[in-house]
Amino acid sequence: MAILNSKQDSLIMAKMGIDPASALTTIDSLEKEQIATPARLYYFRALAYKHLGKKRQTEDWCEKALRGDTLLNENLEFFYDACDIYSTVLSERNENVLALEVAIRGYDVALNDSSQTGRHWIAILLHDKGYCEMQLGKIDEAEQSFSMAYITTKQIAAANSKYSNLQMCARVAYNIVDSYTSTGQYDKAKAWLEEAEEAVAELVSSPECTKAQRENYIGGLAIQKAIVLVSTGQPQEANKAYQKALELDYAETGVGILERTTYLEKAERWDELKELLPRIDSLYDAWGTPEMMKHWNQYQNKI
Repeated sequence: MAILNSKQDSLIMAKMGIDPASALTTIDSLEKEQIATPARLYYFRALAYKHLGKKRQTEDWCEKALRGDTLLNENLEFFYDACDIYSTVLSERNENVLALEVAIRGYDVALNDSSQTGRHWIAILLHDKGYCEMQLGKIDEAEQSFSMAYITTKQIAAANSKYSNLQMCARVAYNIVDSYTSTGQYDKAKAWLEEAEEAVAELVSSPECTKAQRENYIGGLAIQKAIVLVSTGQPQEANKAYQKALELDYAETGVGILERTTYLEKAERWDELKELLPRIDSLYDAWGTPEMMKHWNQYQNKI
């Protein structure tokens, strides 16, 4: 079986950002023609479903792509990316033990990769590792992972301010805030807000930043900031951040709605929270995750 060359890989990757559904059709054709190994096609499918926002399919295809060492031996970049994507979707549904194992698997490989690509993925996978450790209550390990990840991303971006490096910085800083917020460590989250805001501001100022990325980062960080500030005794400043988030489309996304419920509960704005309950119910039906049921029960009991 032949392996896709870099030109063919590039064509498929280009389709991902423009029309991931079309990319899936191309991947199906390649499979029928046996032009690529299954592991490589599984990775491409996972990536396409990630772009389509289909988390369950993303998880399933990542798991298949990472079976054995085929993808690792064929393309390190794809292997690292698959580890990152798989760890992230697992963590999003609270499977943090397995998510941590996946992040460590990728990180251990990256540690022995002396290339610039390896250094980049050390930072990303360290940040994945830290997020899982935080959710599992391994606070000291998480903080060490976060610190090393952010220092590395800053160094990489300082040496080369290309868009992917700015995005890496913003992602790592944002998720550090989110990790502390989601575990109720609001003072520590607050200490990272300025770093996160600076990293996001640099990212969204780039002409390469899409409207969706801009809104996701600005809107998401604004709601995180609102949660942190209302939880640390600054309700007026928290409301300003919340109102900023409401001006953006992000506030109407599934994740945005869930984050808004967290803020509204902490701000004790029960009437506004009650208005969101039917939408939380719809999200639970769509996602069907234990985390969604936890939110649903929590808010039903309070209103």
